[in-house]
Amino acid sequence: MAFSMPMPAAGCEHMDNDAINKIRQFRSKHHSGEDLVQYTCLECSTPGSFPTLDKHFSETKHEFAVSPKTVYCGRCKDLVYDPTLLSNHKKRKLADASDEDDSYLTTNTSQRPCGRNGVRGLFNLGETCYMNAVLQMMVHNPILASYFLGMGHPTHTCPISKEPEKKNDSDSEDEEEEKKEQQSCVACGMTEVFSDVTMVDQPTPAHAVSLLFASWKNIPEMSGKGQQDAQEWFMQIVDRLHEGVAQYKVPEKTNSVNEANGIPSIEKQCVCFFHKVFYGRENSQITCDTCHTVSSREDEFSSISLDFKKQVKKKKKAATAAANASDAKDKEALKITVPNIHECLRGFTAPEPLSPEQYSCQECKERRSASKQTRIRKLPAILCVHVKRFGMKQLATGVFAPEKYEGKLDFSLQLDMAPYTTRPPKNGEDKEKYMYDLDCVVVHQGEHAHNGHYFAFCRQDNKWFRYDDEIVSATTTEDVMRQEAYLLFYSLRRIEKV
Repeated sequence: MAFSMPMPAAGCEHMDNDAINKIRQFRSKHHSGEDLVQYTCLECSTPGSFPTLDKHFSETKHEFAVSPKTVYCGRCKDLVYDPTLLSNHKKRKLADASDEDDSYLTTNTSQRPCGRNGVRGLFNLGETCYMNAVLQMMVHNPILASYFLGMGHPTHTCPISKEPEKKNDSDSEDEEEEKKEQQSCVACGMTEVFSDVTMVDQPTPAHAVSLLFASWKNIPEMSGKGQQDAQEWFMQIVDRLHEGVAQYKVPEKTNSVNEANGIPSIEKQCVCFFHKVFYGRENSQITCDTCHTVSSREDEFSSISLDFKKQVKKKKKAATAAANASDAKDKEALKITVPNIHECLRGFTAPEPLSPEQYSCQECKERRSASKQTRIRKLPAILCVHVKRFGMKQLATGVFAPEKYEGKLDFSLQLDMAPYTTRPPKNGEDKEKYMYDLDCVVVHQGEHAHNGHYFAFCRQDNKWFRYDDEIVSATTTEDVMRQEAYLLFYSLRRIEKV
């Protein structure tokens, strides 16, 4: 049966005609040049930030906050999109702009005419901030822009999206409509987003309606209105992009190397564009503590997950020991409680013990204790580093509830991945092929994975911008580095090595 999900007339089911009329009246009384980031309660004109307004809504049962261009729903706890609320702006030439206009454009960058040298926000289509944050990383990446804007995926000849040429006589109209409904290409939806976002002289934010529907149909477990995990959506959408253009071949060179290192051969390996850009390979080795037999296997990955909670506990323990050693007078000892990305990566690649219950040695023919170590065999062009912040905690009642691990992780603008690979460069070897540059930081604000709000910081022409759905503002490198990152996206410095 075909999956279908009707798109609501508004981006929020809580918005009715009465609310729309009130919003229009509000906009008619307020000048359109006011600060877009300032939101005011629609019922009582109370201003404030989203957390302040959420508290206000819970006390008053009011529902909406409005700025001159956007609407925040207190029941969805998110920005909502409604095409009927967009103002009709008359276009004017940039040459006519004043100094005051230039200041306004710097503050509210999403209102600039866009292009590859500009920036542009994305409408929230009803709790789709998780998607918008990841999409901003993608549309600002030059490798992906070259692919999607250079007809890397020709939508007019796409075999997935185009309507079948022949119709079976036995098929009823309902069955034919069902088949057509099932056909929705993620790559076509992504191409449309790139084309829309990079459209020149377009002052309003873009939207990703086609991509949203394509993702709903191709990722049923993440379909429908509701907050989703940005990292999970990224991994799923990359998998769907790969599946649409997968090209397999037998990796003879890789197999010869694997055979020499005792790693099982690979029957086939994808060589498509998305595989080269997003997927790496990790090598896991298990060494038996008794006979020292080593068994190896390789797996693909599209993101590296770092155990943030474990590193925080380790750092706090070290800080407590340092403080005790200095009779608690050395306040500097407490500063070491903030872990950094290299410590987390060392933890990711460090040997970990396995109990006899976890490992059965094929050489000893019985369960043994062992050690397992994971290192990176192949680096992707775009590296996604996932800071694990979501988990479960047991309440006093014995019931498990979701929780979030708050706190700062120190990360860097440049990342050297050489120490975490299977073959680190020796002295004198070129290290540039292991170097990455930070392109995007995705931040989550909220209590757990399915609650809260996502926004992103992206680098464009060596300048940083904050993308909060349709609101875009210029920011500083210092502000970016202060964020409690959830996802970090790095680009390989030497792309020709991919």
